[in-house]
Amino acid sequence: MTSYQEIYRIDSTGLAYESIGQSRLGSYKTSILTINTAFKNNSSINSTVFQQFEENIGLIQDRFTRITGNSYETQSQDVLIPAFLAAYTGKSAEDVNLSPFPKIPIPNWRLDYTGLGKLEGLKEIFQSITINHAYNSSYSVVNYSNSLEYSEVSINNPVEDYNNGMFASVTNANGELIPVYVISQVMISEQFAPLVGVNLRTRSKLNFRFEYKTKRDLALNISNSQITELTSKDWSIDLGYTKNNMKLPFKTQGRVITLKNDITFQLNMSVTNNQTIQRKIDEVNTITNGNLNYQMRPNISYLVNQKLRVQAYYERSINEPLVTNSYKRSTTRAGVKVLFNLSQ
Repeated sequence: MTSYQEIYRIDSTGLAYESIGQSRLGSYKTSILTINTAFKNNSSINSTVFQQFEENIGLIQDRFTRITGNSYETQSQDVLIPAFLAAYTGKSAEDVNLSPFPKIPIPNWRLDYTGLGKLEGLKEIFQSITINHAYNSSYSVVNYSNSLEYSEVSINNPVEDYNNGMFASVTNANGELIPVYVISQVMISEQFAPLVGVNLRTRSKLNFRFEYKTKRDLALNISNSQITELTSKDWSIDLGYTKNNMKLPFKTQGRVITLKNDITFQLNMSVTNNQTIQRKIDEVNTITNGNLNYQMRPNISYLVNQKLRVQAYYERSINEPLVTNSYKRSTTRAGVKVLFNLSQ
């Protein structure tokens, strides 16, 4: 998304208008591929990917010097952003595109496979078997605007051409290049939703679902040259079983009690690990936030008739913080619900 604005005023002759200022601002987002670094030690204090980012800064600076004959300061946005993209996409700093606006989007994907349920020996047991996997990764420039040091000709070019054939040319008092566009923050958001997912349904009405999801959000703040890295790992298991004509283990008036309608047993368990790390160049990285959350939620539901359902439930949640300024918390809830449907 981009917008262009130009201001005009009447010149000294009073017969024509002259431009007194142009501005271009907007945001930018595209799909990329960061799977090359997805399984490295991202949740560790000492990250090899971040160390590669630090090494890339000098290499990117040298590339600009060879191309333009001038150099940027070490922590200029035009140096930091390609170094950031090279490190977290797993590319070489000598080969990565120098533009903060990648031109070609990279496809993401989702895979669902249901063929196992058609195999002999399995189709007699399972009504359906589904295995799924999905990957999504995007890169975004949160906002950008043109530098007032550049003319209308520079900012009328497509942003994708910047540092990709069109380079900065104006220097400051120290002889260092001034970026054409001013960028405050860029972000990478990557998620496997899920990395592995299995969904089973047997012919005896037993359901099983397992999912393992991961997520990684990276924010490069240009003002302080820091990367905020948020990682999340989530395991979840769902078990369900539905049975009708269930016989209870006790009698009344000499007869075994039988529940004529469906009774459903459900169990959900999950473990979620969230962590936020502040990474600083040539400084100690620190965990600023995070927690480990455990949840267990069993329940039993009985369909009395088409309008009335009775449910007994239990919920247990434990939250363990990863930082010392938070406390461990646990929550327990239990009860009975009576659900009555008033619709016809």
